[in-house]
Amino acid sequence: MVKLKTVDDAIAYIHGRHKWLKTASFSRIERLLAELGHPELENQYIHVTGTNGKGSTSKMMAQILRTAGLRVGTFTSPFIERFNERIQDNAGMISDQALLEAVQTVAPITERLDQELPEGGPTEFETLTAVMFVYFQRQAQDVVILEVGIGGTWDTTEVIPDKLAAVITGVGLDHMKVLGDTIAQIAEAKAGIIQANRPVIIGPLSADADTVIRTRAQQLSAPVLAYGRDFKRVGPAQQQQFGERFDFSGLADITDIQLALTGEYQQVNASVALETVLAVAPQLGIEITDDIVRQALAQVTWPARFEKIADAPLTIIDGAHNLQGIQALQTTLTERFSQAPMHIMVGILNDKNFEAMLKMLSGIPNANVCVVHFEAPHQRQDIDEHVVARLQKEMGISYAYDWQKQYADLKASEPDTPVIFTGSLYFVSEVRAAIKRIN
Repeated sequence: MVKLKTVDDAIAYIHGRHKWLKTASFSRIERLLAELGHPELENQYIHVTGTNGKGSTSKMMAQILRTAGLRVGTFTSPFIERFNERIQDNAGMISDQALLEAVQTVAPITERLDQELPEGGPTEFETLTAVMFVYFQRQAQDVVILEVGIGGTWDTTEVIPDKLAAVITGVGLDHMKVLGDTIAQIAEAKAGIIQANRPVIIGPLSADADTVIRTRAQQLSAPVLAYGRDFKRVGPAQQQQFGERFDFSGLADITDIQLALTGEYQQVNASVALETVLAVAPQLGIEITDDIVRQALAQVTWPARFEKIADAPLTIIDGAHNLQGIQALQTTLTERFSQAPMHIMVGILNDKNFEAMLKMLSGIPNANVCVVHFEAPHQRQDIDEHVVARLQKEMGISYAYDWQKQYADLKASEPDTPVIFTGSLYFVSEVRAAIKRIN
């Protein structure tokens, strides 16, 4: 039997579980939860999926509900600097001791199921999900905002028997090896979190995704609240580089909302979050006032989402790890940073649609784009200099193996020129930790 004495042991144990064993079954996680006494039954949930925007939307929902006086848990991925970020409550991220104790509770059962189940015991994400349920059983919440791992239909988090609402922030081409090759197929997977007779709140969708999700909702008699039809953000044009200001129209009309997060897309994410909170407030026994909304959204921060981490040079990190995220970043940079040159350093995994992503970034007229190396985890690889060499002439991009040296050189020679780090969340997490140590 494995011995877990420290939080590092516990985290290593979770990461050491086998990974991509996706099957059209919940047999492993259901068996594990049954052995644990069904901790997932102790709380109620808002379930969140979407290609982009899950983290920001979840954080904004949590902040509004906490400001309204509730105990709110969150389960998100991936983490930026510390593994503990994935499980949080009103006090912040799960403590090392609480994480260790929860893993010590789960591990003996996963070890036994390794021997008993013909397909093997729980996977890495199933184990982590069980740890989360155990923690929130011990630290009971008024509501848990539960983010899927991938997709929806057969995602481990879909094991919950009931939910207050389902949220689909958007549908784009990502995780195609798992979810499908088309928008419609990916939408079908994400529509799997819709529950009968429970509201589903959806962000902006393409026609194909909208059709799939509305059809599924109609089959389940699930009321649909759709961005652009049932609710939307309205208000003055953005003038400042950082932060947002807008009005909201939906289940309530709220004016002069100041949002700490940056990017027009964050106005959309905030609108999805706000409509969801307003939809579930009666079931939670709370009233969401205009002042609660304004106070909460003015305080929301979310690491690596167009986050300023240094001055001289102005340094921004943005975890735009797929084409949809790069499109949003391009819009923000074009609208708000078009007056002077900038440097974009990008680290991208080679299983992403990197050519389209780089083409979009290289199309920003005042940007110098440099692809940089980073250490990708779990046997994944970043794109290398040979790939960049093939694209260099067409796109006018460059390559640097050592991003820290490249950044130091820019800092010394061009302290007034902004530097934007983007691409994989693994990469921007590495950047965030390194630059914050320097400053």
